[in-house]
Amino acid sequence: MTPVPGGARTISIIGAGRIGLAVIGYVRATPGLALGRVLTRGGLPDTGDPRTFFDTPADLVIDTAGPEALRAFGPVALARAELWTVGAAALADPLFRADIERAAARGGTAIRLFSPWFAGVGHGAPGNARGLHVRAERPGIGKGWSGPLSDAVSLFPDDLNSAVAAALCGPGIQATTVELADSGPNGAHRIEARLEADFATFHSAAVFRDTPGALHPTAAAIIGRLRNLAGGFMYG
Repeated sequence: MTPVPGGARTISIIGAGRIGLAVIGYVRATPGLALGRVLTRGGLPDTGDPRTFFDTPADLVIDTAGPEALRAFGPVALARAELWTVGAAALADPLFRADIERAAARGGTAIRLFSPWFAGVGHGAPGNARGLHVRAERPGIGKGWSGPLSDAVSLFPDDLNSAVAAALCGPGIQATTVELADSGPNGAHRIEARLEADFATFHSAAVFRDTPGALHPTAAAIIGRLRNLAGGFMYG
């Protein structure tokens, strides 16, 4: 990304929910970063008009609203800037994924998928990956289910961003299976993954409770990457 005058990088954000508000707060408070526009359905805290949002230049657009927002705004965002998104589940659709790839190629931009659960698994060499299995538990998911990721995305369209992100960074959608389970009232969120590659087996797991007021792990992952943009250490 090219710094704007004054050295600050302008960050525009889609969504102002729990993840979005944390990211907005970090951008506002961090030297070297400047908040651009914020796009929400209700128009607060900035605008509900996509044209106003995208007509304002930005170095980076961050989608914190999920798959629906990525479907609606992904291609137009990539025509203007690099895009970070938490809505990887939308990319399970091969036609939409092709649209995103074409938009990035035309714009000379890139898309980054945020799924902090798979630090080791997500960096497994895709060319050597044979298969990926993801198990996810959370309160309220209902009856358990297991099977191919390609089937799961139509049944659980908002619950598989992490699995799709890991699959696209690893062996692909068709080589990935998932298992979903309900952890019960007030239960923890638990996500586990196992990637089989020619040279190694990678395991990753994360457990957290969705406590009101606590920093969401995905917000923490985005903020960590923004910290690198503002100056700091980078790995991977």
